[in-house]
Amino acid sequence: MCATACFLFANMKGQTSFGDDTPKKSIQFLLPNGKVLKNLDSLENAWGKGQILFRHNEEDDKNGVMHLVKKSSDYTDKETKSKKALAEMLNNPAPEFELKDLEGKTWSLKELRGRTVVLNFWFTSCAPCIKEIPELNKLVDEYKNKDVVFLGLTYNTPQHVEAFLKKRAFNYTQLPNAGEISNEYNIFYFPTSFVIDKNGIIKGIMDKSDNIYHDLKTIID
Repeated sequence: MCATACFLFANMKGQTSFGDDTPKKSIQFLLPNGKVLKNLDSLENAWGKGQILFRHNEEDDKNGVMHLVKKSSDYTDKETKSKKALAEMLNNPAPEFELKDLEGKTWSLKELRGRTVVLNFWFTSCAPCIKEIPELNKLVDEYKNKDVVFLGLTYNTPQHVEAFLKKRAFNYTQLPNAGEISNEYNIFYFPTSFVIDKNGIIKGIMDKSDNIYHDLKTIID
């Protein structure tokens, strides 16, 4: 899903740079015709409130570029289908996966039976993802030495994740190159979290929350 491009759905007003793994440069907002936009407010007035999407890929992140896309009926249809698909996943078995972490260790969801598993789908230049990391780290500390496993899944390469982690702690075990798994989990918004119980059943799904620590803790407990 995100190997080629990702959409950010957060309000980008006031943000002038990407995540910590990207050069400290101002973002250039590009219109569909390739022109640089200097004022997002003017575009919101023209396109309508809530109609602006922000699209970018890893190359754009390196160059400090964010493409502006107008929300379309096709997008709305995909959003609706994704929400329906996620709702249908609740209280059903989680899709299996096998992924390697940054040390080369293989993590298999099947082999984690008997333990609660918390997944966070994110990427290194996702501002909303970065914002919630301190709260997610608090969860890791809260459940230290308990049968709870915290895994971060990202389409980013190991090199991108390692560069990010040198500047900002994210204490989930990181599983890079997870773009195909994002598709299997019907990820539409970033970040999205899943809580999977000891039997491999999905007990909670969150695509955004202002109280992510408390909301996830309630489901885990």
